[in-house]
Amino acid sequence: MHFKGWRLHFVFLAALLTVGLLTGGQWAYRHFSQEKPLADTLQSDPAVQEATVNQISGGLEVKVLLEPGVDLPRVYRQVQEDVHRLYSREPVRLIIEDHRSAALENLWRESQFAVYEAAAAGNFTSMAVAILELADRAAVDSYAVNMDDSYIYVQFSQGQAYLYQVVPRQNHGLRGEEPGV
Repeated sequence: MHFKGWRLHFVFLAALLTVGLLTGGQWAYRHFSQEKPLADTLQSDPAVQEATVNQISGGLEVKVLLEPGVDLPRVYRQVQEDVHRLYSREPVRLIIEDHRSAALENLWRESQFAVYEAAAAGNFTSMAVAILELADRAAVDSYAVNMDDSYIYVQFSQGQAYLYQVVPRQNHGLRGEEPGV
């Protein structure tokens, strides 16, 4: 088919190839210069079993599957630092994955009232006591509750199952501090 001397099928083919090359080039750039190096860096930490990095609308999603019994505050801060160092342009959604059981999920549901209250009001001592009582009653193998200026870290383990929960503190900005990622 000709239109004023142009062969339209060649024009359409060239436009399709251009769009394909540009899209493929953008994917390759993002994958090989951002997502893969970030996932490789995160997986270099022995506490990380698996790390996946995906582009989502409006930013990046980083999923990190942690080993059981890790030092959750240290690992979480390290993951945040690695993400911020290697990828600081768009918003990042950081998801910590674990191997939860129904019993640990129920324990977390009961514990979250004390945790979120402490995050908002700052009554950390009563949170620790409440979680101790709930963990003893649930007969978990181990538990840990830690905090820093930005987050509260809760860990439960029972048999092969383990649960990690990171809750942002509401009052972290009182001294002008900003949370990580």
